[in-house]
Amino acid sequence: MTMNEQEWLACVNHVAGGEYPIPRGMISNYDDWRCRSTVGRALYWMDEIEASMRVLATVLDVEPDMDDAPEMGLSEAEHKVLCLRDVADIVWKLARNEDAALTYLAQAYELSRAYKHSFRSASRGDMFYRRLAILREVGKEDQAVQEAEVMLEMEAGNEGINPYRYFAYKFLAEHQHNAGDDVQATQLYAEAFKYYPVSEAGERDLARAAATEDAAARYKAYAFCSTIQYKPWEKLPPAIIRRDL
Repeated sequence: MTMNEQEWLACVNHVAGGEYPIPRGMISNYDDWRCRSTVGRALYWMDEIEASMRVLATVLDVEPDMDDAPEMGLSEAEHKVLCLRDVADIVWKLARNEDAALTYLAQAYELSRAYKHSFRSASRGDMFYRRLAILREVGKEDQAVQEAEVMLEMEAGNEGINPYRYFAYKFLAEHQHNAGDDVQATQLYAEAFKYYPVSEAGERDLARAAATEDAAARYKAYAFCSTIQYKPWEKLPPAIIRRDL
């Protein structure tokens, strides 16, 4: 899929003139698919959903260079993964198209698993978690629970920072919370944070959460911690990313 020049310039102008403008020099070259990736994702952040989908659709067939690992900025693999993630979000929000959303998320997951270099932009495990969340929304929570448990089995023994184990435990904690068992939910959340990158501030937040006596309040405290990115995911200590799954 392609865009005509008028459509493209309108999108670039919108992104370059927004509340948080992106310099035109970074986004104006239509022939560089990474520019289209940046513009499409920026439009999504700006809640210009249909325009975002129009732009992101132009990169869905792009094959990223899996050896690209720049010292600064996103690699081609990261660009593609984030585009697939946002397209999955869009087709789910606009049309509640489960099959399409899960297909795009599966592609994002497989690509992020296969990429052998640092992945700075987001958690690779987020792609897996989004799948579980969609399954939960469509009434397939039992299947999602089973998939989370399988992920824990697959990642057994991989200690240290591990986005797959974290998000599997996080989902299971939410499942127990929704079932009314906050005691079990907080135990699962405590286990999840063993694999989450936390700073000294994060350690203090988690200690306060663990010390909260009321189970419901303790769950809420852990859930709050999960909204804070204390450290980048793939930074010392290194994330455990298996390539053979």
